[in-house]
Amino acid sequence: MIGKRHLNCVFTTFAMGLLASVSTTAMAQSAPASAPPQADPPPQQGGLEDIVVTARRISESLQDTPVAVSAFTETAIQNKFATDIRALAGDVPNVVITNVPGFNAASIGIRGQSTGDIILTFEPAVGVVVDDFVLAHVQTQLFDLFDVERIEVLRGPQGTLFGKNTVGGVVNVITKKPEPGFSGEVRLGYSSFNTKDVKAAINIPLADNLYFRAAGSFQESDGYYRLTKNNDVDGFEGVPGRGQRWGGSRYFSARAKLLWEPTDDTNILLTYELLRDRGDSPPSVNETPPGFLIDVVGFPGIQTTGQSPYKTGTTLCEGSATAPTCVGTLDGHRVDVDGVYLRGEHSVDDVGTITVVGGWRRVQSKLPSDYTGENAYLFVSAREDVRKQYSLEARFSSDFSDVLKFTVGGMYWGQKLDANATSFLGFLRFLGDPTALTDPNQSTANYKVDSYAVFGEAEYKVADPFSVFVGARYTKESKDFAVRPQVRRSTIATGFWPEYSDSAKFSKPTMRAGYRWEIAPGINNYFTYSQGYKSGGYNEQAMSATSALPFREETADSFELGFKTETADRKLRVNIAAFYVKYNDLQRDAVVPFIDPITGLPGQETRTTNAGKAHVKGIELEISAAPVVGLTMGASVGWQKAEYDEFSTDVNGDGVNDDASYLKLRNAPKWTASGNVHYEFPPTDWGVVSLNADVNYQAQYESTTLNADYSQGQARTLVGASIGWTDPDERFRVAVFGRNLLDKVYRVSANSVAGLFNFTNYAPPRSFGVEGSVKF
Repeated sequence: MIGKRHLNCVFTTFAMGLLASVSTTAMAQSAPASAPPQADPPPQQGGLEDIVVTARRISESLQDTPVAVSAFTETAIQNKFATDIRALAGDVPNVVITNVPGFNAASIGIRGQSTGDIILTFEPAVGVVVDDFVLAHVQTQLFDLFDVERIEVLRGPQGTLFGKNTVGGVVNVITKKPEPGFSGEVRLGYSSFNTKDVKAAINIPLADNLYFRAAGSFQESDGYYRLTKNNDVDGFEGVPGRGQRWGGSRYFSARAKLLWEPTDDTNILLTYELLRDRGDSPPSVNETPPGFLIDVVGFPGIQTTGQSPYKTGTTLCEGSATAPTCVGTLDGHRVDVDGVYLRGEHSVDDVGTITVVGGWRRVQSKLPSDYTGENAYLFVSAREDVRKQYSLEARFSSDFSDVLKFTVGGMYWGQKLDANATSFLGFLRFLGDPTALTDPNQSTANYKVDSYAVFGEAEYKVADPFSVFVGARYTKESKDFAVRPQVRRSTIATGFWPEYSDSAKFSKPTMRAGYRWEIAPGINNYFTYSQGYKSGGYNEQAMSATSALPFREETADSFELGFKTETADRKLRVNIAAFYVKYNDLQRDAVVPFIDPITGLPGQETRTTNAGKAHVKGIELEISAAPVVGLTMGASVGWQKAEYDEFSTDVNGDGVNDDASYLKLRNAPKWTASGNVHYEFPPTDWGVVSLNADVNYQAQYESTTLNADYSQGQARTLVGASIGWTDPDERFRVAVFGRNLLDKVYRVSANSVAGLFNFTNYAPPRSFGVEGSVKF
């Protein structure tokens, strides 16, 4: 259990006012808008904002929605001074959002389900949806938050309305749309680690029914790691020397939107998305346990040396994936995204609304990395891939009856992937291989998915305060896979490079059923049984025909009982949910013996199998209050117990699978807790001053499947605060903010390469910043 001292620290700090920017979640809504100064200002009523969400693909009040959902408004996001969704996780119970170690990719855990792998053919356990378009891989799920209208975090399986790969839940993002009237905004920010932010948006009416909006963000930073193990003798001009900062960002993201409203009941929205990411190759920290290979050959981890985790090293050199000796780590990670989306909506009075959404998205990545935290060419690799996604969804939501309402629809979703990887296994030179730095391994993978689904959900009002709902979805998909496994470049040159290919079809029904009951005004009760599944597929790391075979779907059965309460004056809101989730056919990696088809020698390979079962139970409490005008407060507590029922894998590396059901699930801290406060001083002739503060606690959690030593996400308590000024016309705003004010040093993600080395990532240390904005 969480220590009493930790809980006392959290809530004592909350009581003292060291709580953060209001996070307009179900437990903490954004502050009420301030009235402009007047000679005799009318009395202000205060109270919490009514949040509208689309967790069931229709617009409804958060308090009426029979789903455990936390919603962040634009104001809440702005007050967090967040770059991406990782900054929001602390305010949502039983949720972890961090990065995959060694990559700027999302690792999201909700209620014991998560994805912590970068493997291209693996599909995530938590869905991320932006304007109804699914981001199918973790690589681009850490999206920029500027010009976002709302973010909804849906906890628990959402397989009926959102489809596959939502066994843990969904992060649903709604960006701002064009609107009538000319307006714009510019934000400039500067913060620790030489971080510079420029954000701008403009809204232009082109005609009475045609509107254009464009928004873009640019960020550049030096990073918060220092390369203390690097030097200036690598042989290349411009290679960072000892002490230089590394791990910085440099990206530009933008959206352009055109909205046409030919009639009052019809709108058509065209969107173009762009991302150009040129950040540094993410550095790693060497946390290799004693006895692992690179420790034995002279590269001990920081647990042995006592080195700060922010002082690290990395192999930096010029090159490319096809170069003789270097994959080009000096170039950093390069990700290009281009997307085109079209959405149409037509409403018929007293009948319903038809919505059609289609999109195409291309992601091209070049990701050279050194994973060891050493400037020693121990394990340097690059992955290059091109992923194309396309989808079309149509749905109808009824509006002809107050007794029966329903949503029905169909969807097609597809993707194509072409990838290659090059790896220099430099550690082999210590085992007697003199070609380890000149003869890398290479592999390729090709993947194609076509997925079709039909779905529907209906709610019937049995009596005025009591309704029942039921929904179902049927998904059918086909997948084609081909892999050329890791082979030395010299062997490929002889013409020998085996290829394993396969195709499979998958189909899965999912359902949802429950009730919602308004026990009394402001007191809503609901119960939901829901199913979800993570799609079956293939492992791009297959080394033989056997490991190139498909694994099955991973499924979830969830039971949730919730109460959503609110006082008549909206000054207090208390929401609580209790859940039990059963996971079957968990997709897990297992190390098994095999005969290498290239050398004919016995060896081991990693196969993905449906190796486990687990259950997770827990409680989530969210509270928000607006006791007086200008003051809003919130708190949340999450408790969960996640346990394997069955799990078979090779624990000790002897090639024989063991009973591993005693291990803990990844990204499932037992306790999470948060508190926040926002206060606006009464308006004056020179404007409004606001104070924000937050505190959040997260218990330790495992970040590797085998719970390796020095790989846990460490327990931490984070405190942040800001003070802002807005002029009387609400055009100008200046804010000063601080994050991680207690300067907590803590590990957030890790990977353990069995018997070889551990590489980990740490969260940023204490930082400060200033941001100014102007609206016109």
